[in-house]
Amino acid sequence: MPIYDMLKKVALFAAGISLLSFCIINNFSQLVIEKLETYSKDYPEKIYVKTDKPYYIIGEDIWYSAYLVNGINHKASNKSNVIYVELVNDQDSIVSRKKLYTNDISAAGDFKINNKWKAGTYILRAYTNYMRNRSSDFFFKKEIPIWGLKEFTQQTAIDSIPKTAPIKKESMAKRPDLKFYPEGGYLVNGLQSKVGIKIKDKKNRTRKIEGVIKDQGNNTITTFKNFEFGLGLFMFTPEPNNSYYASIQINGKEEKYELPKPLPLGFNLNLLNNGSEVIIKVSSNKNIGLKHSFLVAHQRGKIIYQKFETTATNSYAIKLNTSELNSGVMSVSLFNNEGKPECERLVFIDNPNKNININLDTTAKTPNTKEKITLLLDLKDKNGNPVSGNLSLTVNDLDLVDKHSSNENIKTYLLLNSDLRGHIENPGYFFEKENDPKRRFLLDLVMFTHGWSRFTWNELLYQPKPKQNYAIENGIIISGQTFALKQKGKRISAATKLTLMGSIPHQETAQSNANGQFNFGPFVFYDSISTLVEARVKAFKSPYNKNRDVEIFLNNAIYPSPQVTGSNIIKPNSFNNSIVTNFVEQSKKISNYNLQFLNETQRLEEVTIIAKKRSEAEKREEALNERADNNSPTHRMDMNDVLNSEAFTIFNLLNRLPGVRAFNDSISIRNGGQPKILLDGMEVEVSDITFLRGSEVEFIDILTGTSAAMVSNSGNGVVAIYTKLGNGNLLNVKRKPDIIDFYYPGFYTAREFYSPNHADSFNDFSKQDTRTTLFWQPKIVITKNSKAEVSFFTSEVKTKYAIEIEGLTTEGVPVYNFSTFEVD
Repeated sequence: MPIYDMLKKVALFAAGISLLSFCIINNFSQLVIEKLETYSKDYPEKIYVKTDKPYYIIGEDIWYSAYLVNGINHKASNKSNVIYVELVNDQDSIVSRKKLYTNDISAAGDFKINNKWKAGTYILRAYTNYMRNRSSDFFFKKEIPIWGLKEFTQQTAIDSIPKTAPIKKESMAKRPDLKFYPEGGYLVNGLQSKVGIKIKDKKNRTRKIEGVIKDQGNNTITTFKNFEFGLGLFMFTPEPNNSYYASIQINGKEEKYELPKPLPLGFNLNLLNNGSEVIIKVSSNKNIGLKHSFLVAHQRGKIIYQKFETTATNSYAIKLNTSELNSGVMSVSLFNNEGKPECERLVFIDNPNKNININLDTTAKTPNTKEKITLLLDLKDKNGNPVSGNLSLTVNDLDLVDKHSSNENIKTYLLLNSDLRGHIENPGYFFEKENDPKRRFLLDLVMFTHGWSRFTWNELLYQPKPKQNYAIENGIIISGQTFALKQKGKRISAATKLTLMGSIPHQETAQSNANGQFNFGPFVFYDSISTLVEARVKAFKSPYNKNRDVEIFLNNAIYPSPQVTGSNIIKPNSFNNSIVTNFVEQSKKISNYNLQFLNETQRLEEVTIIAKKRSEAEKREEALNERADNNSPTHRMDMNDVLNSEAFTIFNLLNRLPGVRAFNDSISIRNGGQPKILLDGMEVEVSDITFLRGSEVEFIDILTGTSAAMVSNSGNGVVAIYTKLGNGNLLNVKRKPDIIDFYYPGFYTAREFYSPNHADSFNDFSKQDTRTTLFWQPKIVITKNSKAEVSFFTSEVKTKYAIEIEGLTTEGVPVYNFSTFEVD
């Protein structure tokens, strides 16, 4: 074959390969765009919870407002209407759970901190049922310290809260944990790179470090130093056949840190954020350069920019004007000609043109003690145009509650924390001043050292869409199964009827399917409603003589595991120890005064009090007997009498009962055979109760001998377990073969925050007023047409107070305002 023909075939083959590569990457770029658009349409949900204080005392109330939003645009979610808010102790037990309903963007709630709870660090957790289809890392999780008055000491404060004291000299001499983060992901020979540095260990986080970068021949390449939050930056161009390390001096001794090994061939992604625009520079030292590479920039899945490169250029640069972009994290990714991600870089967009201002006017600039204050609130954009929104407000004594403008808030959470991995130290610092070059520079360094957490490209592009195991909830669903009465475990299709005996009675019917499954709803109600569920083998009016031979079992409400992982938990940045100590001391005074006030206003004879206590115990026993199928149990365990019962598993609890042995998923009474197990009156297997914990159990009855005689096939005794929520949802369950009668609890209604009216002379003199939270308003609706008005009275304490307001506009812009006033 002539040389010319052979070269021609080689050229044609190369052109074919190039064309094939072009088609593959072009199709891939379309795949990226389609997947991002799908992600945006099928958006995740986010929740943020504002609390009235950052810490509490046993016996206090936690007041909160939960905001539920579309995770892409932060507007009100069009999916879920039901929010679960939980308080989890340090033993991974849910000590309290509230089920809230919202038909706009927020819902108010509260927790009463039980006097029986132990002091410690609790986690406030919030989620929707739909959010459970993704990792629990995306649930809202916030640490809340709760202290006990008796146990609290100055040392308690020092041990249990982040330290603000100076670092000890001896710890300064230790080798710091220094990490390096090349921009885009890798160092590449011959390409200039920016490298972020971060001191990981907290003890050395605030230490100022200066060092040099050296090559393997000990030649100095460049210098570096760190800034606030242990962050720093340097630039250099790695060369082939060379390696590099960082050198710092610690107490007169050189400490060396090896830099990541440069790649011989690769890509570089460099971003410069100057506020008004973001400059993106892409480069490569490969033979084909950037040919058939694909660059995409997006915010939470919404595409901002895309570029498919068709030439063999080795570099290009683009500018993105930020004036039209929303504030928040933007992700920039570069894919090679094979469709593989090569570089990724995060940058924070802060667009002051999109900021919304909270305008706050007060009737009293320097109010006196016990004086009424009226606040007028509205929202305005940069042009002074009115904006509508939903806000919450809290007022705290700054001598007792350590709050400042750099606190975590709805703005820092939705725009920053919820889209990054790991803990952001002092996030409010980056939002305190508009267009501050220093803070923008430091926030850019934060972007270096964190990664995109909402999804990974491999998961988004190539893995099938996750199965939606958890449905969107728009209200209360009452569901269950129908079983043949005399054929244990056999599910049958049956006619079912639901009757709600509320103020406006409601009744509906449905046929359970072939697996016996039925459901009614969604319903929205707040009070516990007397409810009937009935079933018939055939139609309700059928003459069939065995029409009632059907048993009904309602579904358990299965909640997420209470175990809380250490990722994406909002942690307090730091508390001032003296302020915390003041808070606890003041709480002691309030507790003592409240006790004294109670004794003075209720001067009852001792015998009367004893009679009242006995009556309460009798009422409790009557309530339990009303639920129990047998009023004469051999043994009964009431969870109200078991200290820290919420921390125990069902097997732990059973082993505390006389004669009962629960081991390796088997249960026996006095070493007999398998007893009959009843869960809220329904016979179940051992495997059906393994999920139960003490926090879900109301009481347990053990029946043996004559006590068990009324239960069929109970020669080995009976273990009767009654849950607090009966089948996950029910109260006071009464069961017959074809009917269940119970009370179904509605959504939680938040209590009203007590704020005294000092204009009332009786109220003014009846009780001391030394509140740590002066005022709490969980929901303030702002319209474009008028200002919102909020009023409260100052206390009798002359001090400095903080007004903290946060929330969302109807267009999804998070807003935050921190201001102070003094009482003379």
